[in-house]
Amino acid sequence: MQSSIRLKNSGGATGRRMKPNCNSDETQTIAVVGASARAAAFSLLRAGYKVVAADLFADVDLVGHCPVTRITDYPQGFVPWLAETVCDSWLYTGALENYPTLVDELATLRRLEGNSGEGLRRVRDPLDLQSVLHQAGFLFPQTITADDGLLRKGSWLGKTYQGSSGCGVGTSGKAPYYQQFVSGIPLSAVFQGCALQGVTRQLVGETCAGAAPFQYCGTISPWPISHEAQHYLQRLGTLLSEEYHLVGYYGVDLIAHEGQLWIIEINPRYTAAVEIVQQACEDVGSCFGKMILYAESPLTVEASMRDQCLSHSGCYSWPTMADIPAAGSQIAEGQPILTIFAKGESPVDVHLELQKKAEELRLQIHAGAISC
Repeated sequence: MQSSIRLKNSGGATGRRMKPNCNSDETQTIAVVGASARAAAFSLLRAGYKVVAADLFADVDLVGHCPVTRITDYPQGFVPWLAETVCDSWLYTGALENYPTLVDELATLRRLEGNSGEGLRRVRDPLDLQSVLHQAGFLFPQTITADDGLLRKGSWLGKTYQGSSGCGVGTSGKAPYYQQFVSGIPLSAVFQGCALQGVTRQLVGETCAGAAPFQYCGTISPWPISHEAQHYLQRLGTLLSEEYHLVGYYGVDLIAHEGQLWIIEINPRYTAAVEIVQQACEDVGSCFGKMILYAESPLTVEASMRDQCLSHSGCYSWPTMADIPAAGSQIAEGQPILTIFAKGESPVDVHLELQKKAEELRLQIHAGAISC
């Protein structure tokens, strides 16, 4: 279905334009669901919409700005929640793209602002995507199913059909399908409909963030690309829109290798990179970034930690810290703790600032004393 949501600085957006009136009862209410709703909810709040949300965390900084429900029966728990929620429409974040049947079920309850199950099934099928992209002349690593595993030569990555943010990606063990490994700089392109909104540097497997190998842990934008690469991506957006009927915000994972862009995966929903791209579009000339911190060992969030982080979080227009867990939250090793943000004059400046903040904050968190 065609997306009708327009967020700030979304040049080239498709669909009819909503004009929420923040001083009127007619303001549109959008429900946001997914593993983490905070980033999309903040984007919508900045654009003047009312928001209700449901996710796995119900982080305290989000609770402070809109009604949030923590879903324990994930993802099926979204069905009764949405059925009982008063809203004009709804959208999903990661990793509900892996549940196309559920997306279609939810779409029978409230109007969907995003991609239906039919489109998800195709664009998330790596063999379908491989065929479409190769026929159109785009670079996509050779991808084979587990049944063809004996044909593998060289370096390959095993992947699952249920992954998100790098989960389920590895170089050892059995996997449902395999993709030839391409070395280079991990990037992402953010689209709205067929229009390219921005290109970002993806932070993956950063030690200072406590991230596992291949695990997504942050974004920096804008990332400079050539005019040729920009044309390449604009042509890709047109193809994805026409072939898979993708609407709304979505992301494309890329690898920059020897001057060429390899397409790795399509994330057909609001991605973690969108809020950083929006900020970079609003403040032209500056670079922005965020980094997700992961727990090195099991962690129980004390009230003092929550309060100190919340006091330094800033506002939803541009937070300095976000995704702050509630007191009493038990965070398992390898699970996300919170997100930090940085601003600088260049991608290098932002990356260094994020690394510095991450190292300092992780030491303080695991030492039980935070002075953000």
